[in-house]
Amino acid sequence: MKDKILTIIQQHPGIRKREISSDLHVWQCNSEFLRAMHDLENAGLIYAFTYKDPANMEFFDKWYLTNEGKRAILTVD
Repeated sequence: MKDKILTIIQQHPGIRKREISSDLHVWQCNSEFLRAMHDLENAGLIYAFTYKDPANMEFFDKWYLTNEGKRAILTVD
């Protein structure tokens, strides 16, 4: 699952977590999915930028690959 998450983020920088889970056909609160996201973030392969638009009451994270994450993708491919 981690490799798929990295690939999805590579193809769609700034993607939301719910969109990643949708691409994987899992619920965004699935424990395996959340664990994989947590592990990738702790490993320094992905990071989130929090998008805030208080006027429209929107707050969510946009996910990106770190440089290390980009290198991990190249290694896997």
